[in-house]
Amino acid sequence: MAHRGTLFLDEIGDLPLGLQAKILRALEERNFERVGGNASIHVDVRIVAATNKGLRAAVAAKLFREDLYFRLSVFPITVPPLRDRPDDIPILARHFVEKFCRDLKKKVATLAPGAVEELQKYSWPGNVRELQNCMERSIILADSDTIHARHLNLSFHAPLQPVEAPNPWSGFDFSGSLAEVGRRAQLEAERRKITETLKEATGNKMRAAEMLGVSYKAFLMKLKDCGIE
Repeated sequence: MAHRGTLFLDEIGDLPLGLQAKILRALEERNFERVGGNASIHVDVRIVAATNKGLRAAVAAKLFREDLYFRLSVFPITVPPLRDRPDDIPILARHFVEKFCRDLKKKVATLAPGAVEELQKYSWPGNVRELQNCMERSIILADSDTIHARHLNLSFHAPLQPVEAPNPWSGFDFSGSLAEVGRRAQLEAERRKITETLKEATGNKMRAAEMLGVSYKAFLMKLKDCGIE
């Protein structure tokens, strides 16, 4: 007798290749053996698989079996990310508000227009799951029956602005010919390297010369050329 039903596979893209092979075999042969068992079990199931990974790219990268990909791609349904369907955001947000208010035994809160506007402006990199967490947090933070924009705390998730690294050549003299600039650049690079090495060697010039791979005499000449005491 065949076991019939529907099998849901969440995040199919994260399955290891070995498990992918076993799933493919079960789909094609409609048989499998339990771990530690010897009897073959016949199944007749419908597979519903979900993933947020790009399976085509995973197949190209040899991270997902191509034969399993085509076996599962009978009727694909693509769900756009939340940022591409802003009209759904208030509906989902209100659903989560009602759910968490029931769970927390609180009076069902309402979303202020400003809060709805902020929700729709946010890009939601974590999609619906992030929205769900956001609404649960806002209900906990809200001090009344109305959720305002300040309760959403979306600024917490704002990407950090990259700190611009200082220009190591700011103030460098680029005047003159290419040869002259090259000599000055080499001298400046040697001066910085020697200064750093002396710090690492805690001022020991003999040790610094060894670390730089030059003789002690050549090192003393470089100190003079670079104007390092």
